Amino acid sequence: MVPFCRALALSVAFTSALARERVDTHIHALPPPYIEALEAAGGDPSGFPTPQWTLEATLRSMDLANTQVAILSLSTPGIPIAGTGEAARSLTRTMNEYFGNATSLPKHTARLGFFGVLPDWRDVNGTLAELDYLYSEQKLCNGVTAYTTYGDRLLGDPLFAPVWDRLQRYKALVFVHPGTLTVAPKFIASSLAQPIVDYPLATTRTAVDLVMTQTMRRCPDVDVILSHAGGAVPFLAGRAIGGLALPEIADAVGYNALGAAKDFARFYYDIALSTSAAQLHGLLDFADASHILFGSDFPYVPQAAISTLLAQYATFVTTDARGPLVSPARLRENSLKLLNRHALGKAF
Repeated sequence: MVPFCRALALSVAFTSALARERVDTHIHALPPPYIEALEAAGGDPSGFPTPQWTLEATLRSMDLANTQVAILSLSTPGIPIAGTGEAARSLTRTMNEYFGNATSLPKHTARLGFFGVLPDWRDVNGTLAELDYLYSEQKLCNGVTAYTTYGDRLLGDPLFAPVWDRLQRYKALVFVHPGTLTVAPKFIASSLAQPIVDYPLATTRTAVDLVMTQTMRRCPDVDVILSHAGGAVPFLAGRAIGGLALPEIADAVGYNALGAAKDFARFYYDIALSTSAAQLHGLLDFADASHILFGSDFPYVPQAAISTLLAQYATFVTTDARGPLVSPARLRENSLKLLNRHALGKAF
């Protein structure tokens, strides 16, 4: 209890001096039309409870965390819950209009942005059309959200090549969030929902896929944010890179270790639910500190848990020799530089 109390005291002292220092790139919104579609489809198939959400609650959470800017996104299962037809396309547009209107209000414009919503990528034409709407017509988003898988396809699947070509044309920022997936065998403990273990591993698999399919190499102007410190990427990417030292694997993949290492170095990482010393050291061992961003994962992470994670993070920043590398000021600088590089109009 004493270490936690000390950490909490550090957090309070540390954050109270920041005056809305943070920029949160992993914070979700659940607008009413989306909740209606989710309930009509039988709820979240991941097994994780869907939290209550309002825009006012988001702003309160931001104030409590000393967050100045938040980039809202639609969490999993997202639009794929509505299928790949016209109903899903209509829901996508409704969400983007909601986000565009909410973040354009004078009282919100300096504090809120959003990652545009896309259909299930298996609806390739619908996805391309929505990208054109977001970037050529609406021109308000700060990037787009993509899920780690669509059906049984990872993001580097050849079916999705036209989507990546369009993202490259628009020099887009892509926030990759774990998506609902089919996993077998399932955990015997039925309460162990997919976000607990499966989601970080899903992020790991699609990140490796994006490198090994050379999707990252073909899209030099697209930046990609990986959720939750990249899952196990900091710990397992070395195995993927090292595997390419074997001629048989390198020939089969059509890539070499040097190219893969350069592509892995391009990813950005938020620290939502990833504030322990082990996680932060692992991330710093693998990624450049300039590619680390802050994320709260509100409202899927309740406010009490956010406060605990902030206390843990503050302890690392204030007591660890590498803490200054991930200080709130550094993460803020990283986020603003990335967001403003991809700004369509409004910059923070």
